[in-house]
Amino acid sequence: MGPVLLLGLLLLTLVGFGVARGLRVQDDIVNTVVLTDQLAPGGQAELSFTTTVADGHADVLVTDTEDRQVRALLLGGDLPAGPHDFTWDGTGDDGSPVPEGAYGIRVILGDDGRDIKPPPRIQVGGGAG
Repeated sequence: MGPVLLLGLLLLTLVGFGVARGLRVQDDIVNTVVLTDQLAPGGQAELSFTTTVADGHADVLVTDTEDRQVRALLLGGDLPAGPHDFTWDGTGDDGSPVPEGAYGIRVILGDDGRDIKPPPRIQVGGGAG
């Protein structure tokens, strides 16, 4: 019974490793993400990242802490594989300044059906969000 149990545990470990490795590869589609930490009123935030795949129907969005779109930096556009640089002036899609708080980015690859939310945040204003 002992060798069978050991073999079963070894098999489960290998399957778990394979699944984790597959998920990690998916997460690496958008990488090397760099965002301006703090955005003062009237300033510009720099957003850069690298994609490992090209997409002809991509969205790059600034989102709030509830993951709602605040500003579209790219809508349904071409996003080739490689490095990408965007700037954001701290305004929403309507052109008005956003409230103080933390904002992130969301990269939606329409051709691939992927929705990626890298972890870094931009702090707008002086308060915590």
